[in-house]
Amino acid sequence: MTYWFKRRRFGWGLTPVTWQGWLLLVGLVVLVLVPAFLLPSDRSGALGVAYVVWVIVVVAAFVVVSLAKGPTPRWRWGRSEHDDPDEDF
Repeated sequence: MTYWFKRRRFGWGLTPVTWQGWLLLVGLVVLVLVPAFLLPSDRSGALGVAYVVWVIVVVAAFVVVSLAKGPTPRWRWGRSEHDDPDEDF
């Protein structure tokens, strides 16, 4: 299996390393930012609540796909002799 993401060298998390991973990240940014600019102003706040729910759903989907298409994240602080080049950036 080819991973779309690899573990970050410093900290906890994943970094995109294939075009699919980068496309997923760009898609996340587009799906979060575009609706923010297209929503009309709403004094009741209902659209704001709907937007927050939308962002939570989109980010949750991104996290699920990232975890499925990458190795299990773990805390790292620099290179290690135990690094796997297929999993660690």
